[in-house]
Amino acid sequence: MIATVWSTLNFTLAFVFELVAVGALAYWGVRTGRSRVAKILRGAGMAVAAMVLWGLFAAPEASFSVPVAAVATKVLVFGGAAAALWQLGHRRLAVAFPLLVVANLAAIHFGHLSL
Repeated sequence: MIATVWSTLNFTLAFVFELVAVGALAYWGVRTGRSRVAKILRGAGMAVAAMVLWGLFAAPEASFSVPVAAVATKVLVFGGAAAALWQLGHRRLAVAFPLLVVANLAAIHFGHLSL
């Protein structure tokens, strides 16, 4: 029972972190665009690019099972989100976010949790 709760909690948290990363990238795109069209295209483009990469390489049921690509995608998406937060002035969140993500991924990996 406790193992099931722990597993569910960690996978739910991992999904929330994925959503936060996509949101941070989209927010960065909107904030850095110069015109209204550029803001929309950058925001949507960053979110779509992150989701497509995630679906192809990092998702539990990814289209391609390439461990190196999965790790690279996670570093790119989560690292990009942290960099975006840093550039937007959210320094504490930019530092805390990747630390929380790494702790969560470590709990999943070293706890041998599975869906």
